Amino acid sequence: MRFFYGKPDPNGNKPNIVRTAMTFWYSEWQTNDPPHRRHRIHRWAVVACLILLHPLQADPDEGFLPRHFPQLFDPEDGNLDLSQILDEPQGFFPLVTPITEPAVGYGAAVVPIFIDLPEEKGRRPDIWATGALATANGSRGYFGGYSGYLDDDRWHIFGGGGNFSINLDFHGLGNVSTGTPLRYNLDTVGGLIGADRRIGDSAWRVGLRYLYGEIDPSLVLSGDAGRLSAPDFISRFGPFDFSSTVSSLQLAVIRDTRDNIFTPTRGSYMEIDLTANLPAIGASHEYYLLAWTGIRYRPLHDERLFLGWRGDFVQSFGDVPFYRRPAISMRGVPAQRFQGAGIASTEAELRWQFHPRWSVLGFAGVGATWSKDRPFDMVRATASGGVGFRYLIARRHRLHTGIDLAVGEDGPAIYVQFGSGWFRP
Repeated sequence: MRFFYGKPDPNGNKPNIVRTAMTFWYSEWQTNDPPHRRHRIHRWAVVACLILLHPLQADPDEGFLPRHFPQLFDPEDGNLDLSQILDEPQGFFPLVTPITEPAVGYGAAVVPIFIDLPEEKGRRPDIWATGALATANGSRGYFGGYSGYLDDDRWHIFGGGGNFSINLDFHGLGNVSTGTPLRYNLDTVGGLIGADRRIGDSAWRVGLRYLYGEIDPSLVLSGDAGRLSAPDFISRFGPFDFSSTVSSLQLAVIRDTRDNIFTPTRGSYMEIDLTANLPAIGASHEYYLLAWTGIRYRPLHDERLFLGWRGDFVQSFGDVPFYRRPAISMRGVPAQRFQGAGIASTEAELRWQFHPRWSVLGFAGVGATWSKDRPFDMVRATASGGVGFRYLIARRHRLHTGIDLAVGEDGPAIYVQFGSGWFRP
């Protein structure tokens, strides 16, 4: 397959940007001049970006892949497109993604995603996924899940489960810090099942979910962190050194007017959840979580410039183990880095669709945690932001994928995105 850039030369040969780039890289590799080598990586990065941001358009008259695998390309514009693959009975999206989450280190996840898009316009797709992950700090896991719609989208049913061993660092709750971060491990096996029902013909839904899990936490106290005794830790942050059972019922109220679940351009998503972890149904501890999430999308100019906004609020009550405390979830903020009795965060995103297939975006957000049951008391705040790009990989499904580069107070992070950065099935 050849990818072309620019006009044909006088002999009629179409310029091949990939071949040109490879020639450039080879000549760079052969250059041994030290000053030249110092700037080599910058030029390589520029050429790589040119290839990455150039439309993946194939000449239908030549090339092995277009001739033998036409289903990989959109017949309307000739660009790389997986819509036909996803529409086949056994077709799936082969998501093989690096993990660069700062909380768990570098790693990889393999997640085949099966998408069944109904013929009726406006209907939600059914999604199946299964996969495994592993990271450099020893975290690993395998999982599977399903989300589907029944009875003309009146019912939304979903479920999933997995087995994980995750290594994380605990930094404290709100503005009460542990000092030196404490490394802990969570061995977890469990699952979630649930169903939502549409209210009449409105955009509102009500649902009930059940979450069950067996959690075996272990905390490693070493060095300066060893000065924090177990009783002192428990008095400040809650229990940690015993296995526990999570058995939670969750009541949810949802309003969803998005025009697409993968990469929305207009509409909103709002969800209010009340979660009760109760000994009466098998839980080790009694505690409650109240959560609100709001997401809004709107076009700003000529269906090319789109604004997105997301807000989150979570408050916990009762005997909550520290690893179940709410945490800020934003790009650029390591997972579980900022925990508290409650959290609040907001993030905005501006995306420019400068090409039918390609778009670029910028985003920024702020979040806060607090260590008491009273919201916004003893607050610890953080901020992050970044840039990214998207490629329309499945036009019929309106599915964009891409990469986000985010920066927060703990440094940079890279995220591979499947659909929106705020994906909700």
